[in-house]
Amino acid sequence: MVINNMDLRYFFIAIFPRYSMIFFIVCVSMAMYFYSGGIYHMVIETGGSSCPGSSCIDINHHTKSYSFSKNFLSDLGRTISHGGHNNFHSSLLFNMALSFGGITYILFYVYLGNLFRGNKIAMLGSITGVSGAICFIGVAFTPADLFLPPHIMFNLWIFRFFLIATICYSWIIYKSKRIDNKYLIGNAIFIASLIFYILVLMFGPTPREPGGLEFQAISQKFIMFNFLASIIVQTLGFSKLLNNY
Repeated sequence: MVINNMDLRYFFIAIFPRYSMIFFIVCVSMAMYFYSGGIYHMVIETGGSSCPGSSCIDINHHTKSYSFSKNFLSDLGRTISHGGHNNFHSSLLFNMALSFGGITYILFYVYLGNLFRGNKIAMLGSITGVSGAICFIGVAFTPADLFLPPHIMFNLWIFRFFLIATICYSWIIYKSKRIDNKYLIGNAIFIASLIFYILVLMFGPTPREPGGLEFQAISQKFIMFNFLASIIVQTLGFSKLLNNY
């Protein structure tokens, strides 16, 4: 059986990302199950800067399992959990999910760029998409308890790069006569979600503020849900285009 370039493009653009999404969800769910416990330890100041007496709230970080509202996804990748325990199984599963997802999106944007070869907007979209995918892998290789500054940097740039990539390919879908513009709806929701989350990261409440930890942690889950949903929308839209070739 001879596999031609069109077969590879269809597989890496329309098929592989869907299976990768399933793999990601399974690995992250298992990582949550195996997480060895603990949340970000902090003292919230509800009074003055000196935090006198009753104006301080000490958040107990010795939880026994993963908290959807108080743990970040990155907590799963820590080598030592916030509770001070070995977190090998959770970190292995989570970092596998991130690395596999990053490889998936590198291939996705490389072959997508090849599909629109010569289009400068597609080139920009693929360059930023691949850069975002590399940041995915970067997060996996910089656990927050060992390499916090680069971990934060990679985390921030994931969403900035994917925002540019999604805008670029949304424009291409809009201008294309071979892709139904209904697929723009999913992309538009994802773009709005990305802008919202970037603003949360830049200007939202910090984990040290009352309610800030829960707001940041839940916002992160919200953008990840939208990210996974956008995979389905994008693969469906581009599979229609490939079928028309």
